[in-house]
Amino acid sequence: MTYYHVVIEARENLGKHDESREITLFDITDLQSLIPEVIRPYLSKAPLVIEDEIIPFENIDLFSIKQTVLPIQQLIEEEQRELPSNTDITITAFEIFNDRELSQDVTQVIIDLLDH
Repeated sequence: MTYYHVVIEARENLGKHDESREITLFDITDLQSLIPEVIRPYLSKAPLVIEDEIIPFENIDLFSIKQTVLPIQQLIEEEQRELPSNTDITITAFEIFNDRELSQDVTQVIIDLLDH
């Protein structure tokens, strides 16, 4: 089975400073469900509505879709087990997403498919 993960980095204005925050949707098995609510609005530069929150297009600094063959938590646990027991490192989803053996960035492939 294939799992998709949407990673969005968005700026939000908090008083005098813009701060960046990450919004991540994990373990989506039905990519079709993302198309009308997340991918199409992004492609048409419209605001995204994610979990009842509106994210203006102009605030989005990063939009990517990652693909894995296992759920993210399972991949994290497997990678964590491979570390030496005396290691104080915690594996996160972003380490998984940056490992080309565990994750693929399929953003452009999906965008290209939707553009045709």
